[in-house]
Formats: sequence, structure tokens, C-alpha cells
Amino acid sequence: MARPGRGGPPDRAFPGEHIRDSLETSLRASGDHFDVVQFHVWSDERAGRGEWLETVQDLKREGKIRLFGVSVNDHEPDNAVRLVRSGTVDTIQVIYTIFDQAPAGTLLPACAEHGVGVIARVALDEGGLTGRITAGSAFPEGDFRNRCFRDDRPAQVERRVAAICADLGIGADDMAETALRFVLSHPAVSTVIPGMRSVRNVERNTALSDGRPLTDEQLATLAGHRWQRNFYG
Repeated sequence: MARPGRGGPPDRAFPGEHIRDSLETSLRASGDHFDVVQFHVWSDERAGRGEWLETVQDLKREGKIRLFGVSVNDHEPDNAVRLVRSGTVDTIQVIYTIFDQAPAGTLLPACAEHGVGVIARVALDEGGLTGRITAGSAFPEGDFRNRCFRDDRPAQVERRVAAICADLGIGADDMAETALRFVLSHPAVSTVIPGMRSVRNVERNTALSDGRPLTDEQLATLAGHRWQRNFYG
């Protein structure tokens, strides 16, 4: 579905007719139902307002979608807490990483309390938490990472990752696994979306769904490595 603006009335952001038409178009290419449908660019002022909720409930009754959720705006985890508490959402997608731990404050506990599934995105910080970004890192023209790692950001990332490795007693090659296990260690997190550019990445990342969380000591150490910044600028 198209991304609406952040503000404005809910019926302009998520008109019921558009929701249904968009879903029906996608179903003609994909099958008879979707397990999860999510809205992007959510604003909690829309919770409990507008025709979107009635349309979603109708689509559920018709069996065309099974679960409904929203993707929370970058670095705004508390902007979906009201929706979670309303009982009208099944899933939440949110940025949650070693650097951005803000969702653990209010959103993740609310999701756990209300039985809402959590899909964590950008768990590897667009590559920053893989141990492969250094002060000399450069990306092709037009690559989105030029915006993520602008100015002296690569050098900052390298220093912070080195500090994490030193505090945990691990090598840079262990950083990606640690970053993913950190996210999966939170009991409210249902699954994680890691970027994967190779078969090796796929095999490594899927192997981490073995149910082995980080230790309480490791998690306590990583709590001190929060890095508050606007990742995408």
C-alpha cells in the first residue's frame, strides 16, 4: 500500500476504499489471503478514528487477511503505544537494535502485555553492527548507505563497535550474531528482519533462530551502548 503522510485525517491517510482496492490487486497476483498486512508511516492520532479499522475488520472476517499491524516510524516507538493498548492491532514493526533500544522502554512491554507480535527491523543498523563498517568504508553512487553513513559516521560506528567488542570480549566477526541475538533476546520480540545479500548471510542469520538468548550479563553490558541519533538523517 502507498505510504501516507505523517499527518492529516485518518480517512485521508488510510481510506477504506483504497485499502480494499490495494489488497484485492495484490491478492490477484499472490493468492487468496495474506497472513499479515501492515500500514506504513503510522501516527497514533489515528488510533480509534477513521474507516480503516472497519475495513480491516471486514477483510479479516472475509478471510483475506489473518493479522493486521503497523510499521512504526523511524525512531518513534512510542507513537504506536496507544494503538497497541487499543486491542485493534496484532503486530508492530519497529526499529530495535543495540544502538536504538528505545522500544524497550514502553512499546515492547505494552506489546507483551496485550499479546501483540513484534517484528524488529534494521537489527544490524544497515550494516553498522556487522563489524564491517570502518572509517574507510565507501559505497557506490546512489547507494542508500551513503545517507546512513554520511560525514564521519563510519568512523563513529567503527569506534562504537570496537567498544562493544572489547566490553563483551568478542571479535568483530562475532558482531552480527551478537546484534541479532540481542534483539531476539527480548521476550516481546517475535521475529527480526535482517538484511541478507548472500547465501552465507541467509544461512548464518537463520541459524540464530535456535532460541539461545544472550546472557543477563551480556545484555546489561549492551544496555550501556545505546547511541541516540537520527539514523537516516
